[in-house]
Amino acid sequence: MTAAEERHVAAVLADWCANLCIDDVPDTVIAKAEDCILDAIAAAIPGQNTPGARSVHEVAASTYRTGDATVWFGDTKLNPTGAAFANAASASMLDIDDGHRAALGHPGAAVVPAVLAVAAETGATGDDVLAAVIAGYEACIRVGRAEKRKAYHTGNWSGVGACVASARLLGLDARQIMHALAVTAYHGPRVADLTLSTDMGSNVKESIPWSVVAGMAAAELARTGFTGCRDALDIDERFEPGVALDGLGDGFMITGTYFKRYSACRWIHSAVEALLEIMRENAIAPDAVEQVRVDTFYQAAHLNNHADPHSLESAQYSVPYCLGLAAVLGEAALTPVSEDGLHHPPAVDFARKVEVRHVEQMDALFPAKVPAHVRVTTARGDFDALVTSPWGEPNRAPGRDEMLGKLHALAEGRISRKRVSAIGAAVETLRGGSPAALLTALTGSDMASQNARLTLSAVSG
Repeated sequence: MTAAEERHVAAVLADWCANLCIDDVPDTVIAKAEDCILDAIAAAIPGQNTPGARSVHEVAASTYRTGDATVWFGDTKLNPTGAAFANAASASMLDIDDGHRAALGHPGAAVVPAVLAVAAETGATGDDVLAAVIAGYEACIRVGRAEKRKAYHTGNWSGVGACVASARLLGLDARQIMHALAVTAYHGPRVADLTLSTDMGSNVKESIPWSVVAGMAAAELARTGFTGCRDALDIDERFEPGVALDGLGDGFMITGTYFKRYSACRWIHSAVEALLEIMRENAIAPDAVEQVRVDTFYQAAHLNNHADPHSLESAQYSVPYCLGLAAVLGEAALTPVSEDGLHHPPAVDFARKVEVRHVEQMDALFPAKVPAHVRVTTARGDFDALVTSPWGEPNRAPGRDEMLGKLHALAEGRISRKRVSAIGAAVETLRGGSPAALLTALTGSDMASQNARLTLSAVSG
């Protein structure tokens, strides 16, 4: 690179990502990368059968026909970009995929599908896969946190992760990765904050799948010599100067990733935990609840919060309805929310008792925390609980057993237990090994997944 190029954010990030060596990565960071892979796959198991994911799968199959990359849990083989497009949709549709507070969004649903799709065609080792995941998270989270206009729209930066991860596995050098990053900055989604829309119930969500297409295409373009504006990540109109590179090399951004227990916007999780804690500890039945008041920060208070949401996506952005499902059916109804869980009369009735209020004092805690204070009113009196950091946050980090437990829970009745165990074992042998066993475990359908598709088709149709 020239001296001028070396000053650009894209160049510095590209150099770090190109030269990352897995032997220099602490074991704790490698374990986190394994957890992120497990989590993205777990989220995709139920997500593959959602209406939005099925649409993406259909388009991917007709558009990206030739290749060796698998659309997970089936027999379809596509070009890596097409497979990653489809798998990213599966991983992100139910909002139970991982997230990162600094970037205000979800890196795993973009990075992991891109990595595994390219690995299937490049003969990558397990160490290559892990390094690509870590580099992808590093790049996209840094770009996301540098966004000057803090839009809650993951697609604005998640394509950077898919780009970097793909570029590493394709063998691009630092200068080529710099151009790939620059191309992604211009070709990728750049849209308004999702929460500004009055229709928070569409399949578009945060544009994660399309960001993957843009990022992976940028890596392929850069490999052929296609160039981007090298200062694309330096432009003051879009990025805060210095933020993307602050602390680069002092640690790893992936360690700040959180994991989700419920298929709902992260801003809702604290309220669910608080409500369930109150009801459990005070032996309160759902029909004994007269009113629920949720005091929370601005962003959570301004979700759609419909008492009877019309779609899976709309349910994911409703504090009242998620509380209704959890209260009436238990937290398993949120792991994940299914189409059967929509328009559930007792849950709707409970949701109509929920008042969500913005409390300015809580705004100062966000985004480091996602606080919710819940008060439940009954004939016996009022009961309160405050939760600021729900399950899965870095300060409440789940162990590997819990991550495998989430995988098994989301897979139950959808794919065979034998296959789930194979996925877990394959992820844990990536270090120093090969991704072949994992790619095999993700390929082909079994009776459980076929039955799940048939059941969903009957419900939908």
